[in-house]
Amino acid sequence: MTPEQAVHALDALLDEAMSAIRPPLRHRDGWPRSTEQTTGGLQDRSLGYATATRERHVTTRVAPARYGALLGVTERGWQARGYRITAVNPRQPAMFATTPAGYGVAVLFGAAGNITFQATVGPIPVIRDRDPFGTYVPEPTLPNGNLDVLPRHDDPFWSA
Repeated sequence: MTPEQAVHALDALLDEAMSAIRPPLRHRDGWPRSTEQTTGGLQDRSLGYATATRERHVTTRVAPARYGALLGVTERGWQARGYRITAVNPRQPAMFATTPAGYGVAVLFGAAGNITFQATVGPIPVIRDRDPFGTYVPEPTLPNGNLDVLPRHDDPFWSA
């Protein structure tokens, strides 16, 4: 798939991955990134293709008491779409799954209350001399330079 097709697939996958969540969560999308796939090990070499990943940062504050509800509704929605849940971590909440098409999705809960949905598709061509997704648009940062992934919007259900 081309990088442009990958971006469309990532956006559709993220929309689908969050479609069962009611009320819906506010979010902003991160810039897509490309990761060249390699053999690994001592003789590490390129496999000749890359994967594309995009993160969707939830900007709605979700109270820790609602994490279980969010994981539950997300898991049920993913299973209804035929996703295969590959891992769930209740200690530091996270869930990973594979779609019927073989793509990856995840929901990750950060220590600062940030929640991120992530999608990965591929293969895409390896492009080394430029960003395969166009001219990079800088993402918001905090005063200390870290990526701003902290939720800022309250919701009567999720934030309570």
